[in-house]
Amino acid sequence: MSENDTDQKILEALHIDGRASWQRIAHAIDVNERTVARRGNALLKNEVVRIVAFNVPAHGFVLAVNSGPGQARMTSTAMSKLDPALWVHLTTGTSDVVAAVAVDLDEQEKFLLDEFPAIPGILQWRAYPVLNYLRTARIWRPGVLDSDERRVLLADCPQAPDLKLGNEIELAGEDVAILKVLREDGRQNYDEIARQVGTSVATVRRRLYRLRREGRLQIRAVLPPRHLGLNTEIIMWLRVRDSDISEASQLLAADEAVKYAVRVAGDWTFVLKFDVSGRQFVDEFLAGRLWAQLVLESSLSIVLATTKRNSARST
Repeated sequence: MSENDTDQKILEALHIDGRASWQRIAHAIDVNERTVARRGNALLKNEVVRIVAFNVPAHGFVLAVNSGPGQARMTSTAMSKLDPALWVHLTTGTSDVVAAVAVDLDEQEKFLLDEFPAIPGILQWRAYPVLNYLRTARIWRPGVLDSDERRVLLADCPQAPDLKLGNEIELAGEDVAILKVLREDGRQNYDEIARQVGTSVATVRRRLYRLRREGRLQIRAVLPPRHLGLNTEIIMWLRVRDSDISEASQLLAADEAVKYAVRVAGDWTFVLKFDVSGRQFVDEFLAGRLWAQLVLESSLSIVLATTKRNSARST
């Protein structure tokens, strides 16, 4: 196995469980533990991948933005600095910038009518309220690991497959403190977490395990898809018949190659993201999707640059 192949397997392993030990990853991908530790630590040190913890205790929107000539990058950068922003992409197509945000119910009026429109460079924008999260990047399967390798990693991972959202999340004081530490470094050791939180290591282990198992906190690898050999990132807007929404939702939710899919309100029915090795493979990707047969109309955009991904700003 080449070093690049090993690196890609380590990256997907960290995507499955950001706190997986090098020993566990080595066992799953059948590579010497010292090699995995050396390569994995280099990937983290060089910021090819970052491990972050997050939750989404608010209601989501997908924002489609058009900016003035030459101002798209400035607008995207300003949007990435907003605390509610989960991801922000500069794109081709009908929108210059597409982003996902999560805003508390009592803050939505202020955010959408005052704070967001004041961002420099915005000419026109639309907000699509998320009605249902069908897929998030946490359950995306890039296809680097085989089914046996994934099964070994998932067997010992306490992460719930679905992230609790909005009003489903209640965090106690120590839970909030643990989340704050892990937002900076999702692989921080238990001793250091306990020191910063001001509690025992045993308490941290117990609470963190419960938070992850219940889906109230996720620990995720943040990495550009190109490091997995996927050089083209696609945002797709879909419209289906009202009578087909339920079936399309089920098919999208079950498609492991789709990284992100939400049901939205507005003139589109769904917004989704997926990745391919090159733009020439988009049609090949879509040809194998069961949900594509239900699409009445669609719009494709290619991601040109990313200023925020999985709640972490790009460097």
